[in-house]
Amino acid sequence: MITVSLLKRIANPDSYRRGWEYFRRETVEDVSIHRLSDDRSRIHGFVYGGKPYEAELILSPEGDTILTYECSCPYNWQGACKHVVALGLSCIQNLEEEDNDFNEIFEQKKSIPRLQKGMAGLQSKQPQPKRHPLTRILLRLSYEQKTDVLFIDANAEYGPISIPLNQIQEKIHTDRKTGLQHVAVRDWEEEIETHHHLIRAGAKQVKEGRYEVSGGNLYSFLTEELPLLSDAYHVEEDESFAPLNVVEEADLTSQWNLSSASGLDWFSFSVEWHCAGAHLTPEQVESLALGETEFVRGTDGSFIRVRNAKDSRPVVEILETAEKHPDGKYAARLFDAPAMMAILEATRSARVRETDQALSTFLQDAKTGSMPKKPFLAPELEHRLRPYQKDGVAWLSFLRHYGFGGILADDMGLGKTAQTLAFIASLKNRTSPALVVCPKTLVHTWAQEAKKFTPDLRICLIDGPAKDREKNFACFEKSDLVITPYSLIARDLPTYLSQQEPFSVCILDEAQYIKNANTATAKAVKLLPSKQRMALTGTPLENGVHELWSMFDFLMPGFLGSFRSFRQKYLLPIQHHEDHSTLELLRKRVRPFVLRRTKENVVKELPPKIEETRWCDLAPEQLVLYTRTLTQVREDIFEKVKTRGWNRSRVDILSALMRLRRICDHPALVDHSIGRVEETSEKMAHALELVREAVSGGHKVLLFSQFTSMLDILREALDREEIGHVTIEGKTRDRAGAVRRFHEDPTIPVFLLSLRAGGTGLTLTAADTVILFDPWWNPMTERQAMDRAHRIGQTKTVNVYKLATKGTVEEKILALQERKKRLFDALISEEAETLPELSWQEVQELFE
Repeated sequence: MITVSLLKRIANPDSYRRGWEYFRRETVEDVSIHRLSDDRSRIHGFVYGGKPYEAELILSPEGDTILTYECSCPYNWQGACKHVVALGLSCIQNLEEEDNDFNEIFEQKKSIPRLQKGMAGLQSKQPQPKRHPLTRILLRLSYEQKTDVLFIDANAEYGPISIPLNQIQEKIHTDRKTGLQHVAVRDWEEEIETHHHLIRAGAKQVKEGRYEVSGGNLYSFLTEELPLLSDAYHVEEDESFAPLNVVEEADLTSQWNLSSASGLDWFSFSVEWHCAGAHLTPEQVESLALGETEFVRGTDGSFIRVRNAKDSRPVVEILETAEKHPDGKYAARLFDAPAMMAILEATRSARVRETDQALSTFLQDAKTGSMPKKPFLAPELEHRLRPYQKDGVAWLSFLRHYGFGGILADDMGLGKTAQTLAFIASLKNRTSPALVVCPKTLVHTWAQEAKKFTPDLRICLIDGPAKDREKNFACFEKSDLVITPYSLIARDLPTYLSQQEPFSVCILDEAQYIKNANTATAKAVKLLPSKQRMALTGTPLENGVHELWSMFDFLMPGFLGSFRSFRQKYLLPIQHHEDHSTLELLRKRVRPFVLRRTKENVVKELPPKIEETRWCDLAPEQLVLYTRTLTQVREDIFEKVKTRGWNRSRVDILSALMRLRRICDHPALVDHSIGRVEETSEKMAHALELVREAVSGGHKVLLFSQFTSMLDILREALDREEIGHVTIEGKTRDRAGAVRRFHEDPTIPVFLLSLRAGGTGLTLTAADTVILFDPWWNPMTERQAMDRAHRIGQTKTVNVYKLATKGTVEEKILALQERKKRLFDALISEEAETLPELSWQEVQELFE
């Protein structure tokens, strides 16, 4: 009878292995066995690989020798091919299953007297072998700690017979003690399925019946796959498996040692991580924090699930901004210390074991925003400044002492200019002047405020044509304060760079001017030589957190990393994914270097400000034009975005939205054939009614619009009704004269202002009524405008009317304003909400 041993003799190991795979995949069909005329046996069949191959085996009359073999495949070297092996294995299986067709030829051999006599004698002396179906599949687990490998020995048990999974063995097994014979009736389908189950579970077959799982896959195998295998098969574990048998749970803890470094603006620290007695490396903790794994390993190979793994993410991020030394310690910039301590104090599993006195003093000063010793203030300033303004000067002095920059972001009207001038006047032993860079419209305002609050400061204005500036450059050394506009920085930068000594401090007023880091002005300002840098703005965030990066890139380069890293770490999670935990991390980082007070918090005697949105309908002619234009621009914009993409269509989108907003103000701004009267614009009619009511009650009015052409139409209407007015637009030269006339002349009750030109640097407390004719994208700009009237010095309640047309793009702009306000509050105040950037989906909604 054909046996496995016979097949192994005629095929090399590789052919035998591949033939076994073909057999296991059941690719052998139409197997037949015939007795030839000379008593030899012929086994024939088809094996299906890439295509069917015909194979045959010729056995000796006794069936104990393979005489020849053939196959239609092209293989013709080193013994029998895989197809012949597969045919032989299939024949063995069929014989074991007592297929009558296969056994018939061997039964026919009994007609040969010699064989018949021998067979009869054998049958009379031995009982028939006992047949055994599959009893169970046993998986025996063992663990080798040295290599961190789990071994699985898989055996198929047929009664007393235990066979390595899928191993082909001889038909009859004899019990050595009893002499009884047993036959395993192989359940190949179940054995093959067990093999595939183990492979799917992450095990790797190393030989017949033996599998292994290496360390990297152990945890998921033990926690996810092993329970499923235990349900399907009989699983046994030896003593070596004990450490893997239980998955413990424990918390990750950290111990921090902080101290001052030799450099004034550096500090050093070390950290040790522990979990259930095991010492962890920073790399292991980072993997836990990022969610790449949720366990650590014990010294015996056991697994410990870390309960607070994700809570360690803020703590781990501390290491990203630090430099690691060969001795395992870290060094970081001093400006990183306050955020680091805030994070450690908020992390329950972190402990700070040691902090030296110098660093403790700094951290305490950073918490209070001042130092025990108050800055020097001249007697007149001591009496003029309010308590919160003195606190502001102390905060600026704290930053000065430690060499930091910062943003004074007080609400509009709280006297940022006065606090800054008092700080400049308090600087002792300075050998170079302070530099203030501001919008051109505020250069003379700064000079006037300096004369008012700090008359002892020697002032040098760098403004006007090149000839005048060149003459004034000579006064640098004799000056205490240099004032110049943003528009001249890039042009005059070579002169600033060539001076012998850097400015004592460089201060940017309305610092949102450098919110776009790619502009020539922003790049030039960041090159100004200065020992310290400060920024003043009531709106540090107008459109997104990227503006905060540009400001700090000026104040303290490197504090928020490169823009690429800032974008990945903060901007995308906050503005695209509304990640509140990342927003909180950024807020903690910038908090010591941003001082923000609101009027409601610090000026209790300031009268209330009442804001009201007045909704207007579109006039009939206005509605027709708006509807027709909306249909046209929507089709045009959608087509452009479809063909050119969202980013390349932004200019066209803004242009289309601007056109719709002009129609909301007055249709004559778009269609010049329409009359420039209030009958064709309900919003204009409403605004004029508010003006008439205010003027008749003895009130003065500030009326803001983004569009100067709208101010022209309103000016014509006021002239027709003989209502006195003055105007400030971008082209207005004598701003101070216009302000003076509005304050002093009782016959001029209305001030027309463009939102951009009139929204900053003006004190207009004579007015108590503010009309915002058209909503602006940025609520901070609107807030600046209304606070021209609602500021220190105002004694009356200020009424603010925001006009908007219902069912138009303006209604959606107001919703956008609210989201931008939430972003500002979340970063600069204690709120925890965020704002995603304007997406194409949101733009589509604007055109609905």
